[in-house]
Amino acid sequence: MRGVSFNSIRKIIVAILLVSSFPVTRTQAADVTSFSDTLSTIKESVVANHTFTFTITDGWAADETLTLDFPAGFSNSGFANTEPEDFDITDDGAEQNLVASGGCTGATLEIAITTVDTVDPIGFTFTRCTGDATIAAGSVVVIEIGTHATTGGTGNDQITNQTAAQNGTDGVITLTGGGGYTDTGSVAVEIVADNDVTVNATVDPRITCAFTGLTTTFASLTGPVATSDTNTTITVSTNAANGFNISVRDAGNGSNPGLYKSSSPTYLIGSADGSPTFSDTATLTNDVDGFGIQGSTSGGSGATVAIAARYNQTSNDVGGLELTPITLASATGAVASRVVTIVHKAAVSGLAAAGAYTDTLTYVCTGIF
Repeated sequence: MRGVSFNSIRKIIVAILLVSSFPVTRTQAADVTSFSDTLSTIKESVVANHTFTFTITDGWAADETLTLDFPAGFSNSGFANTEPEDFDITDDGAEQNLVASGGCTGATLEIAITTVDTVDPIGFTFTRCTGDATIAAGSVVVIEIGTHATTGGTGNDQITNQTAAQNGTDGVITLTGGGGYTDTGSVAVEIVADNDVTVNATVDPRITCAFTGLTTTFASLTGPVATSDTNTTITVSTNAANGFNISVRDAGNGSNPGLYKSSSPTYLIGSADGSPTFSDTATLTNDVDGFGIQGSTSGGSGATVAIAARYNQTSNDVGGLELTPITLASATGAVASRVVTIVHKAAVSGLAAAGAYTDTLTYVCTGIF
């Protein structure tokens, strides 16, 4: 130790101690955060799609790998590393270009599916292509595996779930970085015997017929053809598979249909088989006794409503009434809020006795279930 002072030796020893007291810095593995795996179904032993979502802690750079390993019981139903259409990966919403193993082209946002384990336990390894931009630390990565993958084409394969008995420690899926990528993570999934809820319901047969215009008046019948002041409407709704029928029958004088004056001298302004006689339809004319109705339909939805030919009239043409029910309108399927409108028309001859006339038309709605 000639030529070296004691103070120098002490300084060297202190320096060595100071250096040795600090650990050597190296990259440490870190867990991803907000890690989840959403399955299309958690029913045991059936195929399912998987959607992995997590926030990375380490940046994912070129030539680095990310591996998802499934526990025992999950099985591969046909996946291969040559089928990128079964996988989608996004980085903060940006779609990555998935390619088969060895298929890197140098394009941006490119990830190769380098390994697919096809035996139990199964797993998938994804490698960022050489020269590709790093997925930055703090990015939200979403990996879709299954038929819901659409970026490279529609997926064909799904992962078969383990059984419910294999839950617990056997239910953990792990994420492991490689090739310099240091992130790790694990997520548990719950597989159950059955998660399908059967919902039963019974819809009762239903029909509604809402009427307006239950009173209508011919203010003055003096000879010319007249229309009463109020139309009758029937709004029909029914879920009857075979539709509905609306019939009409007339009271008249009890023997013949029509507008009837019951006080002496009695008189009937006939309709149909009344006097004058017309069996189905007639054209009302001035100064000739006659009474009838016209039908039309509008609004609503569902099956088309047909007005019977007898009553599908316009202008001064009318359909005659009967003492027995006759079909006015019908449909062959379910309807909602279909409207049937009835117009009443009459004319009188010079022989019609002065006074008050009345008649009652009875409409019946029938659902055909």
